[in-house]
Amino acid sequence: MIHLYECQPVCANRAKGIFPSSGRSSGSNFMEKLKKATDAAVEKTKDTLELAKDDTSLQTLRSQLTPASKAVLDRIQAGTDDITKDEWTGLCKELETLGAISESDFQYTRADLHFIPLGYRDENGEFVEYELPKGLASKLLNQASGKQSPSEDGLWACLDDSGWTGAPLAYLDNWMSSLYSWRSDLARARNGDGSPRYSDFSPITNQINSCQKVTDLVRELCQMQT
Repeated sequence: MIHLYECQPVCANRAKGIFPSSGRSSGSNFMEKLKKATDAAVEKTKDTLELAKDDTSLQTLRSQLTPASKAVLDRIQAGTDDITKDEWTGLCKELETLGAISESDFQYTRADLHFIPLGYRDENGEFVEYELPKGLASKLLNQASGKQSPSEDGLWACLDDSGWTGAPLAYLDNWMSSLYSWRSDLARARNGDGSPRYSDFSPITNQINSCQKVTDLVRELCQMQT
């Protein structure tokens, strides 16, 4: 099932402050949080992963994790595919709290749902809507009826079913592959005069970058011993 938000992808937290109670709850509040996190990331020249750039830093970071999160890392390293959504979210939430990943990194790598940007604003402030992947377009059009106007920050689609497999790194790799493929299709799209149809792919690229950052960090942490 797909829900539409007239905002950046932000959801309220469930019990324990981790999961949202539903895809529709507190969208605007979450939008504000993600927008602040994104703005801060733009202003900040240092990448969050510099905190874990060498083995010593990685070792220190891992030592600060709870036993439960360390156990998740050990199971990922062992190749198990039974990691629950709660376990993955708990690990990533700790990494965010420790400053190893940003809030937007955390949100874009969630286990319970995926966010899909529906477009961007061009240099004139006009909303440019992406052509969505096959299989999603008809569902989104049925939900939105083609009449919802974008908010200041653009429209996002929220997929309740994330396709979680129990193997977090494979899950993120698969999602990145889907995003890469979609972005490539959009980059090849042309107007009638042969000019590129789209000029900004950053909403998709930002998600890919977050997935890659979290994946790389978790892989490195899995190899650390405490």
